[in-house]
Amino acid sequence: MTIRILSRDDIERAVDAAASVDAMRVAFGELSAGRAVVPVRGHVESARGITLLMPAFLGASGGLGAKIVSVFPGNAALGQPSIQGAVILLDAETGSVRALLDGASLTEIRTAAGSGLATELLADPDADVLAVFGAGAQGRSHTELLAATRQLSEIRIVSVPPEGAESLAAELSARADELVPPGGGRPPRIRAAATPAEALDGATLVVTATTSETPVFSPELLEHGAHVNAIGAFQPHTREIPGEIVTRARVVVDQREAIWEEAGDLIIPVEEGLVGRDVIAADLGEIVNGDAPGGRGDFDFTLFESVGNAAQDVAIAEAALIRAEALGLGSVVPF
Repeated sequence: MTIRILSRDDIERAVDAAASVDAMRVAFGELSAGRAVVPVRGHVESARGITLLMPAFLGASGGLGAKIVSVFPGNAALGQPSIQGAVILLDAETGSVRALLDGASLTEIRTAAGSGLATELLADPDADVLAVFGAGAQGRSHTELLAATRQLSEIRIVSVPPEGAESLAAELSARADELVPPGGGRPPRIRAAATPAEALDGATLVVTATTSETPVFSPELLEHGAHVNAIGAFQPHTREIPGEIVTRARVVVDQREAIWEEAGDLIIPVEEGLVGRDVIAADLGEIVNGDAPGGRGDFDFTLFESVGNAAQDVAIAEAALIRAEALGLGSVVPF
């Protein structure tokens, strides 16, 4: 028996932005329709970080696999990525191992693609100014994917410390001509913002991709009608979004069960008595499947709260593997 091993480079060559968003459409649609089996992920805490164990089976498309991913915030000081891991794909008929894929790149791609799908379904169509909180891997991947799927006029990046935002803005500015949707368009202006107020001034698209345990901006700074993709808070005690924003937003989530286990952005406002669990208007798959409307409705904002789930990992890994097989990418080794 053989398996195919796909590196970061193989995966990035195999899956473009549009294909990754389509994979998320499959993942969230199956998840919401009850055709996916996705246990709440397991956590293993160690001295320097946390390791997550995430299996899933997509019943309609037949994807079966699991991801093991570690989040070690101190890795930056060591010159290593803070997120590392692997995805294993299995044959749904026999359980045999089909492929081993780089988990860090898949996590970056699928998380940004989930936000890209949410932006497509929830944000105002003419929203074109993006504020990104966080200059790490997720800040970069979200910037690249949103620029590839929507015409943006300006991108502001803010981080702590500010040198991270300055470095990422300079890197992306140097290749701004690449950060346009298929078919071309005017490259966005990309710059670092010194403060949240500067980043959010006129911004109608927002990404929060930090490790902060407290809100990263004050509620009065958020532009009316803005859409927020909140992806950094994946533990009950962490939060990026002010409680007041949660009370005024149409809240859509990736998976209700996981959200109430992990998402401090919503768990904390419930504990504070600001909202009840009915604050969640829909999960993203309900909108994909036509069981709930898209858009903002009568709310001041839209908020997509995501902690990530293994359905996304298996769907994006399947898409990458199928395309990689067609292109002859990766290494095929005995197993």
